[in-house]
Amino acid sequence: ITELRCKTLSLLFVPRLARGMEIFMNKELGLRLAGLLRLPDGFDLSKNYPAIVITGPMLSVKEQAQSVYAERLTKAGYVTLVFDGAYFGESEGLPRGQELPDVKESDIEGAVDYLCSFPYVDQNRIGGLGICGSGSYMSVAGVKEPRLKAVTAIVPAISNISTSPMMGFFKPEEEVKAAKEAYDKGEGDLMYLNFMPRAFDEGAAYYYSSRGTHPRWSNQVVAWSQLELIKYNVTEIMTGMQKPYCVISGENAWSRPSSTEIFEAVPCENKEMHVIPEASHFDMYDLAPFVSEAFDYILPFFVKNL
Repeated sequence: ITELRCKTLSLLFVPRLARGMEIFMNKELGLRLAGLLRLPDGFDLSKNYPAIVITGPMLSVKEQAQSVYAERLTKAGYVTLVFDGAYFGESEGLPRGQELPDVKESDIEGAVDYLCSFPYVDQNRIGGLGICGSGSYMSVAGVKEPRLKAVTAIVPAISNISTSPMMGFFKPEEEVKAAKEAYDKGEGDLMYLNFMPRAFDEGAAYYYSSRGTHPRWSNQVVAWSQLELIKYNVTEIMTGMQKPYCVISGENAWSRPSSTEIFEAVPCENKEMHVIPEASHFDMYDLAPFVSEAFDYILPFFVKNL
């Protein structure tokens, strides 16, 4: 890490640093998060650059769909940061595999803190892009985090989970509460949800193939995460959104109803929603031509608003 940090600060000798491992803090939890910082081609330490925090699907790690978007944004001239959320991947936090909305939002705050620590990042031009579940987390961060100036959400999947297909992954609430209480007392083991079963064909085509699999990814999430997720009403929160906002969905995405609900809840005029023809939810993670078509809207949006 020290060597990579030195390389970042010695760019006169390293003309292009595509990516480097970075460690920064979720200050609210006191946990160290692992991220990948990407710098544009022709990087000049004396210049100020716009920057974008990119977050990925629920349970994902930094090398998955979020890096597909980060690579393209970096090529377009942005400093980008992807990271493993607390309790996932190479970041700290126990027990592993907790998918908690409040934690996700504080992770994003920590990422913005980190970008602001670099002299070459223009603090007035920091944006956010989130995919799937974190399309919703990033949207909420746009309401709550003043340093995020513009937000794009790719197939945001959480509006009101109580009415979402994701309810099919949950266990009976009383069973989960009892398991959590037993674990907290040291009298039981962790209970997990199978959040991406192989029977979910479209998701399996991404996560259980070379497209999206990764050694640090798991489909198991600590079951008590559902107790927080089910209370997470993104539609209500988005009524407070006053920043430039862009939603991109797919014509055949299972998440399209949630994405539409979130978009329609935003009261500001500077918002836009685009539906990519023929694309499904998981197509928008990494597949051509759908991601390229999304960037036909993403890049003009960030150029205009950052």
